[in-house]
Amino acid sequence: MQVIKRSIKPENYISFLHIYQTTWGMTGDICLVRESIANSGKSKFVGHKIKLALPKGIERNNLMGIPIIKVAGTVGDGHPKEHTQEWEVYEGINREIEK
Repeated sequence: MQVIKRSIKPENYISFLHIYQTTWGMTGDICLVRESIANSGKSKFVGHKIKLALPKGIERNNLMGIPIIKVAGTVGDGHPKEHTQEWEVYEGINREIEK
């Protein structure tokens, strides 16, 4: 059996900040959603458009039924004594996506 390598076609993604309530207060995640999926949904995503070549299936999380990629979250999950301006990259996120 021969392995066929194919290049991944770059697609447009929208990066946005998802803010939500925790037991400690407000916190947030930096997320990516494929533009084609965002435009087909009922929700409106506002954010920066970026072009990335990512493999299918990397969207492990859902937000309102739409598959998203969580890139980073605030350090300390919103605890008042933690640094709210620092971001920590989630495990499994490629260095290219992080930047």
